[in-house]
Amino acid sequence: MEVKLCMSNLLFDILEEKYTPEEIQQLLCDYDEDQLKDYCLGHDICPLCGSSLFIHRWNEDRGEFWGSKCHEEMTELKCESCGETY
Repeated sequence: MEVKLCMSNLLFDILEEKYTPEEIQQLLCDYDEDQLKDYCLGHDICPLCGSSLFIHRWNEDRGEFWGSKCHEEMTELKCESCGETY
């Protein structure tokens, strides 16, 4: 909780260097959670906890195809701290 509070204050300090309080308020009102999530995922950052994401790969069995075993390689982004997957 204390780290989030410090980061929140730091963010406001940075914003205040460029914007007025009214502009900051408008920016926060226009805040789009999906846009933030897309940004985080595009930079391999967990949107929930801020830790690094890594690519988790595994093979899933798909039965047989013309008498040969088949599998599909699956991938997902996974957080190394909280374990959330994307």
